Amino acid sequence: MSLVYIPVVRRKFDAELAQKRFETTLATLKLIEPAIVAPHEPLGEPAELLNFIENLDEEPTAIIFQQLTFTGQEFVTELVKRYAVPVFLLIEKEPSVHGWLHLNAMTGLLSTANYLHMHGQVYQEFIGGVDEDAGAQAVRQFISSAQAYHDLQHLTVGVVGTFPPGFNFSGTDPQELRASLGVTLKHYAIDHAFQDATTLAPAAYQAQLTYAEQHLKDLDPKDPRAIKMAQYVTVMQDHIHDDNLGAIASRCWPDFFDKFDSAPGGVFSQLTNQKTPVAEEGDIHGAVSMYVLQALKGHSEPVFLGDLCREDETDNSLTIWHDYGPYDLANPDYPATAGVHPNRKIGVSVDGSLKPGEVTLLRVHYDTDGYHLISIHGKALPVENQYNGFSGKVQVELPINELVHNLAQSGAESHFALVYGDYTTAIKWLGQWCHLPVTQY
Repeated sequence: MSLVYIPVVRRKFDAELAQKRFETTLATLKLIEPAIVAPHEPLGEPAELLNFIENLDEEPTAIIFQQLTFTGQEFVTELVKRYAVPVFLLIEKEPSVHGWLHLNAMTGLLSTANYLHMHGQVYQEFIGGVDEDAGAQAVRQFISSAQAYHDLQHLTVGVVGTFPPGFNFSGTDPQELRASLGVTLKHYAIDHAFQDATTLAPAAYQAQLTYAEQHLKDLDPKDPRAIKMAQYVTVMQDHIHDDNLGAIASRCWPDFFDKFDSAPGGVFSQLTNQKTPVAEEGDIHGAVSMYVLQALKGHSEPVFLGDLCREDETDNSLTIWHDYGPYDLANPDYPATAGVHPNRKIGVSVDGSLKPGEVTLLRVHYDTDGYHLISIHGKALPVENQYNGFSGKVQVELPINELVHNLAQSGAESHFALVYGDYTTAIKWLGQWCHLPVTQY
């Protein structure tokens, strides 16, 4: 992503104050995003703006546009001619009353917003300094949402096999998915993946077996099913590298058990922990949901996908569960541990409990009205495994019965992705960039 900071000024206002605020803003922005591209001084004429943007090494994928003082629409006109990217409008608060109107930046904000709105350009705004906590947080949310939006336009989801019977929500219309979110699909036959895995020699899969042994408690590296796990992960990592896959939606049961004599949980846990999120049951929109949250986090941490499977009124929580989960998200008191699938009694499956902390859940939801983003803000509680497999209790803000009722009435799917941190604002803005409605709980 190429983030560009464009500060503009009308120098007949308080140019000295504007310069000080520019210097403070730029220094703060560089702390938040060191790679940000910026001019050496505020731009006071459209010609100065043109000279700056025409000498950029690459086109911006997001713009922070700061009006240090009042300016009209002469600057934003030039930007709209060239770019259709998310814009964050930043203005300074007027410093005083009486005497000179030092900056008059709010007038500039409304003038610029009017032009963007009239030309169908997507934008958000913040009034205040980025050196304040609220301003810095708003910038981070903007960068997160713009990053995710940019990454979605380049996302290829690997689809391995077809979804199992009864999981109709796991499918998609590829053309509509591409048109709405920019996502493309690449299909693979799961039987071919099994065949390729079984032919791998130890030297080819040893790195993945070692990785699993280092991250998964109680794993026996000599277990034939641990070896199958490492072989299959190696095959999928080859596809990830060769075909530039950002996420995977994979068939799991009954094929892994019946055709590969192995549980899928270890495979999908390891791939997800290595930051290629995997959605079981061939859930394409689930894989996209996971990828979005990982992109919002700057791909710095893996994400989880689980079923919402139990409500608890005593602590107003939802239990989220699946038979796999990324090793790094496990509570150290209940670490990711090698086990067997609870139904089939076949390994390698993964048991563990989500670590405590603030979380955001997301579903890229599809219904008769098209695409829709559903997010839930909550707190993962410090609890033991709720069931065999990987699980957590998420305490939510809305009364739990009301939340479940709203999800059921909206036709929400059972799979939700989870990331650590509060990304509700970023998701709201991402919806705006993608022209999608957003429901937040």
